Amino acid sequence: MLPTQKKTCATHSNNQGFTLLESLFSLLIVIIIASFIPLIFQSYQSILKASDIDKNYEWQVFINQISKELNTSKQLAISENSITFISSDKVITYEKYQNMLRRSVDNKGHEPLLTNIKQSIWTKLNDQQLLYTIIFEDDQELTARFQINQERS
Repeated sequence: MLPTQKKTCATHSNNQGFTLLESLFSLLIVIIIASFIPLIFQSYQSILKASDIDKNYEWQVFINQISKELNTSKQLAISENSITFISSDKVITYEKYQNMLRRSVDNKGHEPLLTNIKQSIWTKLNDQQLLYTIIFEDDQELTARFQINQERS
């Protein structure tokens, strides 16, 4: 009978590299993260569009408010940065304050009407027309013309 020999194998453990499975898993994670990038840009664009809609909405509300004040006031005082409507029971002033246009009634408190503005200019063109020009911080310029009744000064 022959003596039994034991076979011994030396196993060498190599933990320095990546296996194919680990590489595929890492690639899968990168692809999943990269797939969200277009969604992020799309949501950013929709936020910008919504803020532009808000600016246009503010502008339309402001124009309606000024038209109402012109129709109900008895007197009108205009300077370059402010306009004052004087009626029988109250004094309403619209003025630029920091980066907004605000409305105050009888010099008590204020209500912001337009925000993110850089420049605000009131101009009385003649006895019948009032021009308002506003420049926003993003350099967008808007202009509105208002008709003034003859009995106002």
